Amino acid sequence: MSVNDIKSGIYAGLVKSASLFVNAMKDKVRQNNLPDAINNAISVDTPQEATEGMYIDITINTSEEGAPMAAAFEWGSGIHSERGEKELYPIKAKNISQPLHFFWGNRGKWFKGVQLPYGHPGVAPRPYIQPSIESTADEITQILATEFKASILLGESRIEVIK
Repeated sequence: MSVNDIKSGIYAGLVKSASLFVNAMKDKVRQNNLPDAINNAISVDTPQEATEGMYIDITINTSEEGAPMAAAFEWGSGIHSERGEKELYPIKAKNISQPLHFFWGNRGKWFKGVQLPYGHPGVAPRPYIQPSIESTADEITQILATEFKASILLGESRIEVIK
């Protein structure tokens, strides 16, 4: 049997597994009412071979053009953060020549200044990556095992037991 048959079986398993995982993650993003930008920022690369095995990259583009808020929804941010410091985010005017100016409903008065005396508390976590990992782990294991077995048996004749 050719090594390429085994590789192609593993590649097929990786592609199927990645598709299953990404679909589960996108469903979780929708269920949690998270920004569509997160789903639009998800991409899947082609399977790769490395010295330690084969893998497939699933990426969430967290740049300004992608979904910069993606990590905040997975792990929380500000005082709700499950990673790093728990602190308020300062709210400052970006342009010093034009200070912040708005009616502050919580205080019942107008605010005008360069920086609010209180910061933004951030967002509570609404995870979508970890739950997707947990909900698809068994099925992904099954997909990879099935594709690997099928690739080994590809083109092989039946095993004959000699007594």
